[in-house]
Formats: sequence, C-alpha cells, structure tokens
Amino acid sequence: MRKDIKYLFLLFILTAGLIFALDKVPTVVTSINPYYLIAKEIAGNRLNIQLLIKPGSDPHTFSPSISDVKVLSNASLIIANGLCLDNSYLKNYKNVVYLGEFIPKDKLLEGSEGDGSDIGNSHEVGYNPHVWLAPDFLIDYIIPKIVQEISKLDSKNKIYYENNAKKVITSLKIVSKNLDKLLANQKGSVVILEHPSFMYLFNKYGIEVLSVEEGHGKEPSTSHIKEIIKKAKSKKLLGIFVGPQFNESSIKTVANELKTEYMILDPLGFKIKAQKISELFNEVYRVLQSAISKKSGK
Repeated sequence: MRKDIKYLFLLFILTAGLIFALDKVPTVVTSINPYYLIAKEIAGNRLNIQLLIKPGSDPHTFSPSISDVKVLSNASLIIANGLCLDNSYLKNYKNVVYLGEFIPKDKLLEGSEGDGSDIGNSHEVGYNPHVWLAPDFLIDYIIPKIVQEISKLDSKNKIYYENNAKKVITSLKIVSKNLDKLLANQKGSVVILEHPSFMYLFNKYGIEVLSVEEGHGKEPSTSHIKEIIKKAKSKKLLGIFVGPQFNESSIKTVANELKTEYMILDPLGFKIKAQKISELFNEVYRVLQSAISKKSGK
C-alpha cells in the first residue's frame, strides 16, 4: 500500500513539473497560416506556436472571438502582417510585430484593400498587403525578422533558430529558382486573379495582373469585367486563377467568356494542408506550370 502511495506521489510530482515546464514555454501567435508555417519550422518544439486565423476564415474580414482574444492576451509575441491586413484587431496589443513594416516601402506595390482608419501608421495606407507571397521578401526581410523576434524570447536557443531558418531559406531559394525558370520568359503576358494576392510574385517577372475584385467583398461591376475581358483578349493570357477562400462566380463569368479554364491558386496553403512554407510555393509552381503547359499545348 505504501509503495502505491509513493508511486502516485512520484507521478504527481513529475506531472506537475511537466505542466510547470510547459507553462514556461513562451507562446507565439501568428495571424495567418504562412507565418505559422515559417515560425513552426524555425521554432520546432522550443516554443508554443499557435495560428489565429483558421481554415475557412478570410484574413481580410476576420474578427477575433472571445477565445481568440484570450489566446492573444496570453501570447508572449504576436507575429502579424500589417499593411492594413490585421492591424485593426491587434492595435491594442503591445507585443505585435508587423512584418510588412520591415520591407522597404519602395519595394511595395500600391493597393486599396484598407482605408487606413484601422492602422497605427498612416504611411501604410495604399500598399498591397500580400508580402508573404514574394519569396524574395521572405528570404531577405520576413524570416530574418521572425528569427530576431523569437530569439529575444528565448535567447538560449538562438543558434538553433538561426540554423533552422537557414534550412527554410534554402528551401525557398530552390523554389524561387524554379519559378525564375518557369516565368522568366512570360514578361508582357497577363494573368487574371479574383483577388490581387499574387501581385508581388507576378510583378517580379513583368506579368500584368488583372484583378476581378474592385474592393474586398464587393461584386465587380459589369463594365469592370468587360474591361478585363477586353484587355485579356488583346494580350497573351497566361492563366485565370482564384483562391479557394474566394467566391468563384465572377471568375467563372470571365473564364467562360474567354473560353479558358480557371484554376485554384491558394495564397494561404490550406488547400493542400501545407506543413512547410516551401510546400505552399511548390503548389503555386505546380499550378502555374500546368496553366502554362495548357496554353502552349504541351
């Protein structure tokens, strides 16, 4: 009997110690999935990485629930995008890093997805916020900033985080080279997107983006759709794409008029259940390669 009591007491001590240890692990909350994938790859099991905006939610219209607010309040660090995407519901938190702020403004593209009333820095108004879809931005600015911030939380594992980050960057450089080979000779062509999420990627290769969406959540006017169709007919059309989280009705209209099949191009990586950021871009490469092959008849 005494042995049983001694065993139970020892088990209690070990369990309590484990719970205490877990409580001491800093929690990092990321607003969108691509940053979650990156932070998870870099941190491994050294930090508690959590995703705020789950599959099925639109980052542009997301509003935190009571449980989300609790998660945010308990976070040691919040990794967000900024540039009008997630500033409004994070403006009262002090431990937020807006990654978009660390990209030189002369490298950002104009956009009109926010009115600026919900952000802390008025100079951010008018920029396209989808900076995570540019491998160069991830490699040069975003990943180094994430490493810097999580190393502040857990300095004893700084080398571990830096080494993991190098692996992530290496995988992205491979994807970037593949995209270079695929898209380098597509300059002057156009793509039609439901939502202007891949602007930075296509802009790098001189590919013009025609966005069906005139404002987030707004139905495009008939005249706007006609103008897109007219422009697409006058140029080399690379492909028509829509994200899985967006309404496909307008893109269907455009595709039917141009007699071209539209394809799914996912900016968040949920469709393929990506476990790494490189997997998100590998799927982007696969979709674009398929579109180009169909256009060339291969």
